[in-house]
Amino acid sequence: MKFYAVKKGRQPGIYTNWPEAQKQVQGFSGAQYKSFTSQEEAVVYMEDKPQAPIASDQLQAYVDGSYDKRNQAYGSGVSFILNGKEIESLSFAGDRDIFLESHQVAGECLASLAAIKWAVLHEYPSITICYDYQGVESWATGDWKTNKPISQVYKKEFDRYASLIQVHFRKVHAHSGDPLNDRADQLAKAALGIG
Repeated sequence: MKFYAVKKGRQPGIYTNWPEAQKQVQGFSGAQYKSFTSQEEAVVYMEDKPQAPIASDQLQAYVDGSYDKRNQAYGSGVSFILNGKEIESLSFAGDRDIFLESHQVAGECLASLAAIKWAVLHEYPSITICYDYQGVESWATGDWKTNKPISQVYKKEFDRYASLIQVHFRKVHAHSGDPLNDRADQLAKAALGIG
């Protein structure tokens, strides 16, 4: 099933069939719309709120995941940024059977958890997790159901650590030339020995 999110059109909203969505955008000047395979993604697209700037003295962690199909492993990368400079990075791989079905998403979630644990260990009062896969935020906040082993473990661990530190989330666009997001991606791939 597809979901059609009409952000700008005659009647903005989420539609479950193209003919209905098409009526809202066809001939509408400046129409904005997109199709998605899940309702959650359509909702996120509709809510795309402008983001406030992050204070330079706020600890940020850019997180990303990767997957190596040949070796059946996922990789995680984290780049910690403070005052515009990388102060630490993490790069690690895993191959737990129950997480493999989630491919790089497992790496992304585990990167987020590693970033939060690192910040707690180093006694930071708060951290902003910068991610490109929406589940990193939506599972943590409870907006998405945790149906798979990785999302269940992620939510449980997140709840455990969230009581010790204030966690903020910021969505960044994947493969958009953001050097910090690219750095996290490189770290995730390096953990798997792939370029």
